Amino acid sequence: MEFSNYLSQKRTEKHIPIRKFAALIGISPSFLCDLESGSRAFPAKSKFPDLLEKMISALDLNTEDAELFRSLVEQSMLRGDKVSPEISAYLKRVPEAAVALRKANENNVSKEQWEEIIKILEEKK
Repeated sequence: MEFSNYLSQKRTEKHIPIRKFAALIGISPSFLCDLESGSRAFPAKSKFPDLLEKMISALDLNTEDAELFRSLVEQSMLRGDKVSPEISAYLKRVPEAAVALRKANENNVSKEQWEEIIKILEEKK
């Protein structure tokens, strides 16, 4: 699922009209339409610092849905050639993570292999 579809679906499920939702999260209705149509990637945090959290709150997402939403936002940002500030900060703080990503790219690590890596990381919690 794409961020744009998920956003539109959740907003529609909550019966929140576009104009009202845009006002709740502090963006224009046209910008929201662009996000929902997929014609714009999720914006950088510097432009709208609290947008992601405002959306999650306005949509009243549970923990699982909020996690999926954040993941879809990350994917949207990548499509727009942006990296979230949290990822950027982590890569600066832990340069080995960037090396690992390069190695994964060079070795064509599959989605399934990444899912295994994620499971290992989740077990470390």
